[in-house]
This record gives sequence, structure tokens and C-alpha cells, in this order.
Amino acid sequence: MRVVCNKYPVLLDEMPAAVGEPGAFRQVEPAVGRHEVIVETPIHDAELAGFGSDEMLEVLQTVRERFAAAAADPRIEHVVIFRNQGRLAHASLPHPHSQLAGLPFVPPFIAQVLERSRTYAAECGAVLLLGMAKAEVEDGARLLDTTERLATFVPFAAAHDNEIWIVPRQLPPRFDRVDDQDLRELGDAVRRATRVLAVALGNPDYNLMLHTAPLGGATERLLPWYLQIIPRCAVSAGFEMGIGVRILTTAPESAAQTLRSAFRKVAGL
Repeated sequence: MRVVCNKYPVLLDEMPAAVGEPGAFRQVEPAVGRHEVIVETPIHDAELAGFGSDEMLEVLQTVRERFAAAAADPRIEHVVIFRNQGRLAHASLPHPHSQLAGLPFVPPFIAQVLERSRTYAAECGAVLLLGMAKAEVEDGARLLDTTERLATFVPFAAAHDNEIWIVPRQLPPRFDRVDDQDLRELGDAVRRATRVLAVALGNPDYNLMLHTAPLGGATERLLPWYLQIIPRCAVSAGFEMGIGVRILTTAPESAAQTLRSAFRKVAGL
């Protein structure tokens, strides 16, 4: 396994000489941060669904290490780890790899989710994401798998057909402080989820994102980390792009039923 700087980074390690004048627009700031590539294996045609438990643990240990390095950088306010698998997921290289981006700002999407989590905590005295996981486990209609620590399900308000979330059932530590036992459990859940998608949907291209809270203010107590896998079986059209509302062709409950059937085939792997 290797970690290298991205050859075509979206963030620069050093401050550029000039960033231009904002004019009538909002203030312009330089995109200073980190953009790394995690090369997961030397095997060129390997797929995540084929990784063994030890291999997946090693990948997540490396992700944890690089997350910690980014979090220690005083310029970084938010870290996102993602994996683009296949051309429809906009993977620029076929060789197996993930990416880490350390941002000098909190993205608007994350800020919005964090604010909703604050509101929920104030009104209900609980963590929104953990409440979602609890509700999915109790309802069962969209549940794919559950352990003492994790719930794997198709979310009630899915934004994509057949998308899968892997969510902690208890408040976890910040991702750079997760121990190896929990990392192995998460890795096994990822292995099963990607294999389920391969069996149920014919090995689709997909995007995998490890969502984390902003680094400042102990916000992980409001917004714990979780993992989202989005199979790229369809593309957004004018309606979705025009108003930002997505159309699903399969109800989350029906998607979960199909994925559960495939899950039984891979549960023992």
C-alpha cells in the first residue's frame, strides 16, 4: 500500500502567489489544503469486494493514519475520504485507490447537516444519526445487516437508488481514534456491502464516502462518522439538476428487499 500526493490536486499544499480579485462576487480565497491518493494494493485489477478481512483492516488503518495527519494540520477544518470505482463514478484511474481531501473550510453541506443535528439534539436530547440507525434497526424494512456496533441499511430518505449507509449504533470516537477492533468490524461491513451490490446489481460502478464531522469544537458528538455507498446505475437529468430534487426509480424498501436477498449469498464470506 502507498500514499502519494494527487498529481492533479483540487487543493494546493502552498499558498499561491495570487488568487485574483473577487469583483462583484464574494471574497475569493486560495484552495490550500491536502489532496492525497491511497493506493490500496499493487494488484491492478483488484476490487474492494474481493479484499480479505486483513486487507480491508490495513486499508482502514492507513485511512485512520492519514486522517490523523490531516487533522493535525492547522490549516485543515474538514476531512473527507472517498473512493470512485469505475468510469460512471468518475474514476480517473483504473488502479484501485481512494482519496483524502483536507479542506480549509467546512463545506456548506456538512454545515447544514451539523445544524440539523444541533437542532435535533436540542429538541430530543439525542444524536440524530444514532437515532436514524436505531429507527432503521427497529423498523427493519430497509435494514440489511446489524451488529452490536454498526447498522447497514438503505436510508428511509435515500437520494440514490440502492444506496447503502453503514452507521454506528453507539457514539464512536473521532475517526482517527477508532481502535483496530472497530476498524475490522467496519471493514467487514464494507466488504459485505460491496459484495452485495456486485451480486444484486451486476457489479456496478459506485462512489464510497466516509463522512466525518468538522474538526473543530468536538462536533463528532453531534455528527458521528458514517459511510455511504452510492451505486452509479443512473445519471442525473434536467429535473434533478434544475431543482436539486432527485427521482428514485426504486422505493428504498424494495431496494432493501433485493439487496437482502443478495446479502444472504455473501453473509458467510
